[in-house]
Amino acid sequence: MLPVEKNQKKNPKNIFVFLFLLIKSRTIVYGFAIASLGTYFIANGFQTPDPLVILKITTSTYLLALATYLYNDLTDLRIDSENQTETSYSTKKVEHGRILFSTISFFIISISLAFSINLLVGISSLVFTGLAIAYSHPMTHLKDMFVIKTVVTALGGFIASMMGAFAAENFSSLVLASSFIVFLFYFVNGPLNDIRDVKGDQIGGRRTIPIVLGVKKSFYLINAIVLSVISILIISFLMFNVHFLGLISGLIISAYLLMRIKKLSYNYVNRTLMNKTRTLVRNSMFAVQISLWFGFIITNFEFF
Repeated sequence: MLPVEKNQKKNPKNIFVFLFLLIKSRTIVYGFAIASLGTYFIANGFQTPDPLVILKITTSTYLLALATYLYNDLTDLRIDSENQTETSYSTKKVEHGRILFSTISFFIISISLAFSINLLVGISSLVFTGLAIAYSHPMTHLKDMFVIKTVVTALGGFIASMMGAFAAENFSSLVLASSFIVFLFYFVNGPLNDIRDVKGDQIGGRRTIPIVLGVKKSFYLINAIVLSVISILIISFLMFNVHFLGLISGLIISAYLLMRIKKLSYNYVNRTLMNKTRTLVRNSMFAVQISLWFGFIITNFEFF
């Protein structure tokens, strides 16, 4: 995935260029970082945020997700090599050893940062890492199991979100609602990604949600999940002291997302539109979390 020029291989100064290209190749992992950050703010409430903790938790969850995706790519490389399939990873333009070393380093750094915050965050990072390995490792290969692959990815988002709560050292019903919303948003992106790759998956004999249910029913499922997010927002308003303004802002975001998903359903073969919609899902997740935080702050401010 990451072409490296021959002169770069011999120049240690270009390690920074290599790392930049490595990170750039997987920009989508920022969603896990903002999930933890959003829940951190909700859990933190009126307390003054600790900039050092914010830096640690976002860096930790980001590197965990980045290492997870890179490890997944490397296991795909092994399969492609066994099948004698030529990929961008199997060319001489990519330094496999440096990618593997970077992947292991990212896992170690992220786990170390997590434990430097507190024990619960550290344990959560280990659970995240365990899921990451189980997802891609040839012995388990959860990513090839119907529905399980989507559930595991969504669980990764849930754990990243809970790491933000544990970093703030506060656990409440609203925090749990925020983390479950993250789970649901990542569950939305799973089928969307599978719809994008449905032709290749059919050729490869994989059983994904769009292949088993059909594309049309998959969009019904996606809409139902977004409606579940709306239900959680309403419950948060009724039971968890979220202000009406927080509810309204969350509903507007969710309604706009439903409109964009409907537009995509008419032209799901458009990869550019698909990628933009998946990015919108990740950004909407953070926006809904901020709506919950905003609603909670307004409600509690009224009591002062």
